[in-house]
Amino acid sequence: MTVRPVGDAEANAVDPVGERLHEQDRVLAALDGASVPQPLPEGRLNRLADLFVLDPLERDILAVLWTAACDPALRAALVAREASSGHVTVLLVSSLFGHPLRPRLPSGSPLLLWRLVQEHPLVDGGAALSLDPAILAWLGGDHELDRALAGRAQILPLGPELAEWPLDTIASNLRAGLHAGRRTRIRLVTEDRLAARWFAAALGRRIGLPVLAVDAGALAAADEAAVRLHRQAFLDGCVPFFAATDADLAAPSGVACYPVQIVHGGGSPLPADPDFDDRDVVPAAPGPAERERLWRMLLPQSAKWPAEKLADLALCHDASIGQIASVAATRPVSAAAASLALRDHLRGECGPLTRRIDAAFSWDDLVLRDATRARLEEVTFEARERLRLWAEPAAARLFPYGRGLVALFAGPPGTGKTMAANVIAADLGLDLLAVDLSAVVSKWVGETAQHLQQLLGSRAAQRSVLFFDEADALYAKRVEDVHNANDRFANYDSSVLMTALEAYPGIVILATNLKANIDSAFLRRIRHIVDFHAPDAPARAEIWRKAIAALFPRAQARKLDPQLARVAEIEASGALIKNAALSAAFSARRTGSPPTARLLGEMLARELGKEGVSLSDRDLAAALGEPG
Repeated sequence: MTVRPVGDAEANAVDPVGERLHEQDRVLAALDGASVPQPLPEGRLNRLADLFVLDPLERDILAVLWTAACDPALRAALVAREASSGHVTVLLVSSLFGHPLRPRLPSGSPLLLWRLVQEHPLVDGGAALSLDPAILAWLGGDHELDRALAGRAQILPLGPELAEWPLDTIASNLRAGLHAGRRTRIRLVTEDRLAARWFAAALGRRIGLPVLAVDAGALAAADEAAVRLHRQAFLDGCVPFFAATDADLAAPSGVACYPVQIVHGGGSPLPADPDFDDRDVVPAAPGPAERERLWRMLLPQSAKWPAEKLADLALCHDASIGQIASVAATRPVSAAAASLALRDHLRGECGPLTRRIDAAFSWDDLVLRDATRARLEEVTFEARERLRLWAEPAAARLFPYGRGLVALFAGPPGTGKTMAANVIAADLGLDLLAVDLSAVVSKWVGETAQHLQQLLGSRAAQRSVLFFDEADALYAKRVEDVHNANDRFANYDSSVLMTALEAYPGIVILATNLKANIDSAFLRRIRHIVDFHAPDAPARAEIWRKAIAALFPRAQARKLDPQLARVAEIEASGALIKNAALSAAFSARRTGSPPTARLLGEMLARELGKEGVSLSDRDLAAALGEPG
């Protein structure tokens, strides 16, 4: 069966009305027993005969049904010749045009297999004939969808193209295959449906054939769906495009399938077909520059956003074409709003190994030494900028491994390590996923490494900031004096974990209270080690001030402020201070009394007691400057 672009077919075709009138003259001549004119060589009927390999009788059946449907008088004259049935029959047409007489079409007739006509059994064993509505419309010059496809399929509009897509190469191979009579089926291996549609439309444009897309699952309940889809493809010269889950559409029963097909979606391979050259193509995902271009194209108002904000949005969020389009359709008012919406789209199932930390901390919430804050800002800058660096060929060649970012936050408990990780994730517009070490670490040989590789291989992790608290539990020093199999397997686990993290392309933040317990070989693989220190008195006062401002009315906070320097003389971590302020807030609400420095000190003494640190009432009074 031949394939050529719609434009080529129509350029040489005669006017459908003129062709129908010519065919009407042929039928009238046959009715009168006169000489029957020859068909028009470039007519649509001859095109149908070529497409579906019709013999002369089958072509004449279409001519009679077409002209009779458009001329009631002609139909009346025809059925008058078949008075016993009152219908156009195979026997009538075969007798009119001098073909061997047949009461019915053979079961293998293309007219039946392709559903061009329908047979309606008659009592005498013959069959009345009717023309399929879509064929009637096509013969009249209309390109309308088969009724089984209407609302379920549409011609794909052209969309943007990515420079990385090998469209020209694939199109050249397709054209060569068509010229050589080969059939080709291309599967676009991607879960990004919009990217697949854009890729398919662009490929169709290059070979001069529009692409007819079928919605996934839409034809599952339609009768003869595959036959009607491929018939439409031959009629209009368009490439069928459907989901891999609808594999039945690839091979219509009893008829030839269209020689070019495009399938989208991953999963198991399509059923093997020796008549097809199958080729899997993985459309490249958009890089940062392409994502920025897509934002400007799909959301024109993004051009009014600060340029650096839009660039950061495109750089930090590894979003697909479909995800960008989906968020752009919501018309976010800023890059920050788009970032939040993207986080919802990019979130995958965390699974049993992680949990999402939802907190809204900012840089203003951190109270740290200047040197510590500067290191955190370095980490954040590198986390954002690294993708631009690795896009440079020279840098990528020099560092084939270790392109992820691993940072270790080391310091006593309650000094702000978790809060700092949250601030960095929020600044990057990414989720913070805390790793559940109790689920990762296993007593069974090799299972710990397996769990970690499963975690690091997930898309949800790679699109987030991974946070390992108490990382020394994973990366403890290896056993130097190996005595048994347990020691060997423990060292093996440590080596596998180091290698897995070195190959991880995303962002990992580790936290530990015991940096000395971490294996030195692992420490050498860490890009940044940030030391957190217990807060001094001025830092403690600032932490008190921030906590009280958040938990108490402004007037009460102002009244307490002069006394905070005294309370801050008591040594405590930032976490203990926050918990003490929270307890004081609940106590003040319960009693209905305004908070005092004494209340803050008592609540802090409670928190210190949990840590095994005793603060007597006398020591508290002395710290607060109360009279003895």
